[in-house]
Amino acid sequence: MIIAYLIAMCAISVVNACILSFFYRRRLNSYFTAIFFAIIVANFGHLFVALSQTLEGVIVANKVCYLGACFLPMFVFFVVLRLCNFNFPIWGKILLGIVNAVLFGLSCTVGESDIYYESVRYVVSSGVGSYVATYGPAHVLWDIMLVGYTCATVAIIVYAGVNERNVSYKNLIALAVLEFITIAAFIVSRQIENDMLIMPLVYVLNEVVLLYVCVQIKMYDISNSVLESLEAENICAYVAFSTKGSYLGCNDIATKFFPDLLTYRVDHMLPEEGEIARVFRGWIKDLAEGRGSKYNQFVYNNRHFKSSLKEVRNKKRSQIYLFGIEDETRLQRYIEHLGAKNNKLENVVKNNASHIHAIQEQMIVGMAKMVESRDSNTGGHIMRTSEVATILAHEIQKDESLSYSKDFFDALVAAAPMHDLGKIAIDDQILRKPGRFTPEEFEVMKTHAEKGCAIVENLLSEIEKPFFVEIAKNVACYHHERWNGEGYPRGLKGEEIPFEARIMAIADVYDALVSHRCYKDCMSFGEAYSIIIGSMGSHFDPGLKRHFINCRGKLESYYKSVEH
Repeated sequence: MIIAYLIAMCAISVVNACILSFFYRRRLNSYFTAIFFAIIVANFGHLFVALSQTLEGVIVANKVCYLGACFLPMFVFFVVLRLCNFNFPIWGKILLGIVNAVLFGLSCTVGESDIYYESVRYVVSSGVGSYVATYGPAHVLWDIMLVGYTCATVAIIVYAGVNERNVSYKNLIALAVLEFITIAAFIVSRQIENDMLIMPLVYVLNEVVLLYVCVQIKMYDISNSVLESLEAENICAYVAFSTKGSYLGCNDIATKFFPDLLTYRVDHMLPEEGEIARVFRGWIKDLAEGRGSKYNQFVYNNRHFKSSLKEVRNKKRSQIYLFGIEDETRLQRYIEHLGAKNNKLENVVKNNASHIHAIQEQMIVGMAKMVESRDSNTGGHIMRTSEVATILAHEIQKDESLSYSKDFFDALVAAAPMHDLGKIAIDDQILRKPGRFTPEEFEVMKTHAEKGCAIVENLLSEIEKPFFVEIAKNVACYHHERWNGEGYPRGLKGEEIPFEARIMAIADVYDALVSHRCYKDCMSFGEAYSIIIGSMGSHFDPGLKRHFINCRGKLESYYKSVEH
């Protein structure tokens, strides 16, 4: 019965670790993973103790237990620091790691020295292997370590609960429960002088608590939710070669673009035959001879591709050529279509001057769509955000306490498609980069707001009324500002942010959350609704909360009717 129980605890701890790794690996730091795998080691150690039949076997199994248990309090402490927003110096982490490693080293002296265990005796208890130990002088260090970590962890949780307003109280309660369970289990196991029956279950309960914390992190970290949604819009194929021309590998998107890559052998030169092989071989040859460009365009299977080169270096020596390749067929066809359409529009202008204003508006929206086409994966973001802004504007317009006119809301709806126009001035290597931006790249990316403002002013100042130009500029420039002043480009706070930009901010984020991306299904309407509501007063204008609530049904009905 005891063996079956221990096997079950081992199996559950492995399943929990798999759940963590599969569902939450992108959101968490490495200490979460370390905790779960330390628990697996400790639980298997307890199982090995129960299965042991000799003194030597039980000593080895006990050392396996210590391998997991020695470092577990430290990993839990680091996770608590992270969740409570405490900065802990790297040298402090190294020092604690050394202390825990020394304790593990002392536990390894069991059977060889009496410094940690003065004596250890193999016994059979309840039909399974166990041991009875007399602690040595160094064992007190183990108790000191546990008490130290426990006191420090509890102190941090209490301090964060009192002083840190941006720390989830649900996470604090979960961490407090984890500490209570662990302390109670330690006391009970000391009283009965057998931790084999208690600690494996406690470890599994701790995993459950930490998985709950992971769910909380996933729900309330809006920055990561939005960033992940936006990251998927910058995906392209990647193919890597050595500087001598050997093929090193590619990502899945590259094999979809170029199926011939599936036939190439890693660490081999490219074959002589094959259209795509000739493209890369010729480019690599030009680079080796010092006359190649870092940018290239080519046609493959009647599709247009744009490629850029990044040299990955190690100690100032080129190691590999990494080619980023983007399918620009849609953009090329759109440009061709736009060119043909422009010719028709010119004829219309010549024949009927009254249509000039409508044509100019259409061209501006066309430019906005061209910006969207550069990303290749936005999937109608402009049209959807414009519709969301329209729904919000119609609802807010009903509020008689506001002094904004119908012309104001009409101008907002007309300006909505231009909110990301500034991205046309962002370099492709940054705009289409997969994954997170570096701090320097993110600073460049943030300039799209002010650049969009300048573009809108240049486009509209001679053809539109100043009233509309001002609203369009504000929408483009300030839709990334946050109510709490932590947005960009100018860090405006509260009512310093133009009202039209506050409305556009909700539309932009809502579409990013609920829209389908190539790497994930769309977020449920309920989750997106909770995130937006939870961000009122921090990210968004709290005065718009009730209007957003009133729009919920219309927004969800709209998204159910369109591809997103």
